[in-house]
Amino acid sequence: MVLLLLLAAAPALASHQWGGVDICETRKDIMPPDMHPSQLPESESRGALVLQRYCTQCHYLTGPGRHTREEWTDVLRRMDALMGISHFYRGLLGRVAMPDDAEKAALRDYLDRHALKALPPPASGTPTVGAERAWRAICGDCHAAPDPRAYPETAWPALLARMEARRGVMARQPLTGAQKAAVEDYLAAAWGRPTVSGSGHQGATLPLPSAAASREDPAGRLISLAAFFGLAALGVWRWRRNSGRHPGEGRGPEHVLDSGLRRNDN
Repeated sequence: MVLLLLLAAAPALASHQWGGVDICETRKDIMPPDMHPSQLPESESRGALVLQRYCTQCHYLTGPGRHTREEWTDVLRRMDALMGISHFYRGLLGRVAMPDDAEKAALRDYLDRHALKALPPPASGTPTVGAERAWRAICGDCHAAPDPRAYPETAWPALLARMEARRGVMARQPLTGAQKAAVEDYLAAAWGRPTVSGSGHQGATLPLPSAAASREDPAGRLISLAAFFGLAALGVWRWRRNSGRHPGEGRGPEHVLDSGLRRNDN
């Protein structure tokens, strides 16, 4: 039983090399930063172990709070397709292990339970200004802007400190004093407390992170998709090469010996 648990928790042939390029280092703006497994919620649960085993083969470990439930549905679909191509054709990522149906179900359930709870969009025609505008831009820079009331109030100081540290890891600009004050004021208002820095800036236009537009960078999206299409093209090339071989070509000596024995028997 202990051996099975150790095997379940062990990463499956992890490698971040996409054709010799470490994607986690070259695209820090979109790839998840590294995190320790102990930071995962229910880190010893089956879903968390599946996440650790299979979702670290091509990039660093990511937490379930990186995406909303709706986003995870699309992310899992894309990752399953990419892993399937790599598993079948190998290619840029090397051999990638695939979870079975039970493991996929456990992962899906785990991600659903601990997915990011996003702040509802503003009412139609209602502009966002001041602290709310800053919250949506700053806290929605790397993922959907979270709903502050969906998490314990006491958890926010540690969450904000961790997110601020990760901004540097993910190639985001550090926050200014005004931006930090706006974030704290929005949290205070969400929990019905007096604002931290007063209300003088609530109607003002705050400077937003200059890297916020990086998620919409067309060139960055093309670079990210290049690896996927590269794998697909490599798989098609291998399939065409193998389909053009003569019977017995490229097969091992055992197969050739077995074929010769059958011909002699006939």
